[in-house]
Amino acid sequence: MAPGGPYRCRSDRNLLKYQDQRAGLLGEGAPIVLRVGLIGLGYWGPNHARVLSELPETELVAVADVSETAIRLVRGRYPAVDTTLDPNDVIEAPDIDAVVVATPTSSHYSLTLAALEAGKHVLCEKPLATSTAECDELIAAAERTGRTLFVGHTFIFNPAVRMMRELIEAGEVGRVLYCHTARTGLGPIRYDVNALWDLAPHDLSILFYLIDDEPVSTLTTGGAILRTDREDVVFVHLGFEEGTVAAAHLSWLDPYKVRKVTVVGDRRMIVFDDVSADEKLKVFDRGASYEAVSDAARGADFAEFKAQIRDGDILVPKVPATEPLKEQMLHFVECCLSGRTPETDGISGRRVVAALEAATKSLRSGGAPVELDVPVAR
Repeated sequence: MAPGGPYRCRSDRNLLKYQDQRAGLLGEGAPIVLRVGLIGLGYWGPNHARVLSELPETELVAVADVSETAIRLVRGRYPAVDTTLDPNDVIEAPDIDAVVVATPTSSHYSLTLAALEAGKHVLCEKPLATSTAECDELIAAAERTGRTLFVGHTFIFNPAVRMMRELIEAGEVGRVLYCHTARTGLGPIRYDVNALWDLAPHDLSILFYLIDDEPVSTLTTGGAILRTDREDVVFVHLGFEEGTVAAAHLSWLDPYKVRKVTVVGDRRMIVFDDVSADEKLKVFDRGASYEAVSDAARGADFAEFKAQIRDGDILVPKVPATEPLKEQMLHFVECCLSGRTPETDGISGRRVVAALEAATKSLRSGGAPVELDVPVAR
């Protein structure tokens, strides 16, 4: 791969420049651009390449993939970008500030670790690694090298999901009682991981973002239908420290494409439907509670109470039309240049992997409950 710049340690220089600009020492005419290398041109890689090329805050410098066909497509679309079949060329390039790792899950750990140790900031696609032990090593490497470790949980930057959290934090939902998600459809079918590791990172990251509590246990079942060695449908049940429960239905063998997250509170309920074109978010003024059937019954046995259903209005709030992948990349750039801790940092990535690990253990045990190895800090 041809070298793309005449200097080294650009990340450190950009950080100083950013700090000077924040202090008002530089004018608007001195823009800061993060130079990025991309590894992997599978499902997410081409989307990252497009975003990196479109944003004025980033420059796509180099792309690596093991497929010559994929590389040829990049050369045709982005002729000024260096290309290579060897990811180490991107990792070791002196003119690259940050690396996006968008490869199969099994290679996330090794490539991310190598990039961090080479002094690069890293945005790694989810899941961060295949075990919490690997996550711990990556978190330690980021702290040791002073580089940003960012996990690509894109739905955290979805404006509808962020609005859900704002409504919850504002008390509009009341106390969160339970949540459930569905991520189903007919394909795409992965060959390197099962439906749990392919689909659950999305829903787990959303649930952990919305529920202000630590997950502590899981009971997971599923079925290997198309092949005996890989589950195509999985049902994940989660328990949280303060008593909230959640469930996720995951399948790539289903007639309907469904992408839904439901939050049920004691005041209102919220549904996020990512498939819907114009009603991404709905807020239901609905609920139920038990009330005494008479004054004499108050303080008596539970049988003396009657369930009261409240069926109110449905509100469809206007959700900003922003692209989550671009919002994610902008936050990554900000963290690289300012030293800010990412919303989707190594700890949040580890939390998702801990849930995946525990769910896999439960799955292999026929649905037996398994405790999660949760992080010490939130």
